[in-house]
Amino acid sequence: MYNFHPYSGGGKIILALLLEMGRINPSDELRDVVYKCTECGACAVSCKFLNTLEPLEIIMKLREKLVDAGYGPMPKQQQYIDSVKKNNNPYNEPHEKRLDWLPEDIELDPNAKVLYYVGCTSSYRREEMAIATAHIMNAAQIHFNILGKDEFCCGSPILRTGDTKTFKEFLNKNLDVIESKGIETVVFSCAGCYDTFKVDYPLYRNYNFRVLHIVEFFDDILETGHLKLTNEVPLTVTYHDPCHLGRNAESYEEWDGDVVDLMPLVSINMPPKPKRTGAKGIYDVPRNILKKIPGLKFVEMERIKEYAYCCGAGAGVKSAFPEFALTTAKNRIQEAEDTGAGALTSACPFCSTNLQDAIKESGSKLKFYDINELLLMALGLETKALKKKMVEAA
Repeated sequence: MYNFHPYSGGGKIILALLLEMGRINPSDELRDVVYKCTECGACAVSCKFLNTLEPLEIIMKLREKLVDAGYGPMPKQQQYIDSVKKNNNPYNEPHEKRLDWLPEDIELDPNAKVLYYVGCTSSYRREEMAIATAHIMNAAQIHFNILGKDEFCCGSPILRTGDTKTFKEFLNKNLDVIESKGIETVVFSCAGCYDTFKVDYPLYRNYNFRVLHIVEFFDDILETGHLKLTNEVPLTVTYHDPCHLGRNAESYEEWDGDVVDLMPLVSINMPPKPKRTGAKGIYDVPRNILKKIPGLKFVEMERIKEYAYCCGAGAGVKSAFPEFALTTAKNRIQEAEDTGAGALTSACPFCSTNLQDAIKESGSKLKFYDINELLLMALGLETKALKKKMVEAA
């Protein structure tokens, strides 16, 4: 966007090297460049044939260094980190209101081995995602429970800014609670929470329960026949791959090697360390779901799967650089419009918010539905909010 090399993935790697060598010092100018990045992982895909580089890891370490030096994160990001410390969520909402989204007719099982980890954004900002998820779980007769007041921020928005100390505090709070309840499977409608539990948590602490994004969980029960889609959904829909569900949801492979120093600041991994290239994210499952919905026509955008364009909201960019986030999302909306689709869907509350902001800002006629809302429509279980959205789309 900014047409200068430092803003690219490669440019940030050079900045990290210069900082490590003492050729540049931490500064507000450096901070602004380093934090104008959604950590979407696209640079790792672009550099997938350079086996010695992990651009996203380097960018994360660069942010950690700026935090340690007192130059990070951005002021708006520090505000939401302070809110997490005070309220257990980044939105400065009272913790006791975390369950306000829950409809009275949802059945929970306090003894269930399946836990729905709702997440902050679905609890306080994108409640329609949580409501749809819970209704579908009930429709499929899945015994599940939620943590309620015992659920805390997963730490993803904190980790992405480089504040690993605070992140680890919330990692341990969540794992302590979940493990104390004997949970066997944790499901997420938030791609950010899912990515953080699946990929980041094991780097700091192991756990013994299974983690699934809700699209994986629902695709399984559709395949087994526990959920039957009977209502026609006459929409032409295109799907946006969330970075947290796609590229960044690829787990690290186990590696038991050595880092061999060749010269100052130059080392190699022996044997070579397996590199994440984004190809092993969750791509086919949401598409499988869309193709199972009666009456729905599914069309693809030009850039999809590991090559998908970021929505623009990740890694604290939405709070610190809202215009940057919105401009990025507008580009994605244009791609969606070019498919001829009347509706855009995804499986991430951050993507939902930023893409809907871009739809409104650009005057697009596209309608946005969370993928679980489309499932609700196919089940004939439209909520009041969803019915309103459908009327407006007609």
